[in-house]
Amino acid sequence: KQTLDHHLTVMEELVQRDKNHPSVVMWSVGNEPSSEQEGARPYFEKVAARTRELDPSRPVTLVVHREPESCQVTDLFDVIALNRYYSWYTDPGSLEVVEIQTEEELKRWRAKHNKPIIMTEYGADTIAGFHQEPPVMFTEEYQVEMLEHYHKVFDKLDFVIGEHVWNFADFATKQGAGRVLGNKKGAFTRDRQPKMLAHTLRSRWNATGECD
Repeated sequence: KQTLDHHLTVMEELVQRDKNHPSVVMWSVGNEPSSEQEGARPYFEKVAARTRELDPSRPVTLVVHREPESCQVTDLFDVIALNRYYSWYTDPGSLEVVEIQTEEELKRWRAKHNKPIIMTEYGADTIAGFHQEPPVMFTEEYQVEMLEHYHKVFDKLDFVIGEHVWNFADFATKQGAGRVLGNKKGAFTRDRQPKMLAHTLRSRWNATGECD
């Protein structure tokens, strides 16, 4: 209960602070919770209800990373938000699986809930200046090709309403065996120099009018 009370307080402070900000189009009440657990549903019922009370004018979402069959809470929200890293954390190095696995999963979510979907995280760690053909993990070519596979699926499915690449720029993290001087999933380096992906994204978004 103490955790729930704190969560409700955080949402109250968040909405109060940002409710008049023009760039806020919806509220997210969390990121990658253990939404498959039995206690998740009553917990997020309260959080979702309180957020709607605070601002009835905007949709409410929760970013999940569980499967549609195991997630206990997705139906409580207006938009499905997913973090996925096919060919990175799962099937690493296998770019050929990205389109197949992404499309199959997105269709399962749509069939179960019939709600719009946003891919809120997808990407690959990339060391600026690393190049190889055929692409291998951590090269700039791999990052570009991975995202191009995702984009083919997004463009095919009209219920996918948004894409949020992870990440804008490289950033520091705690040390660990899976990190090379921080998280390198940025389209830009930490000092804001573009990787190949930055040019790919600009071309994509210019073509759709997103950069106008």
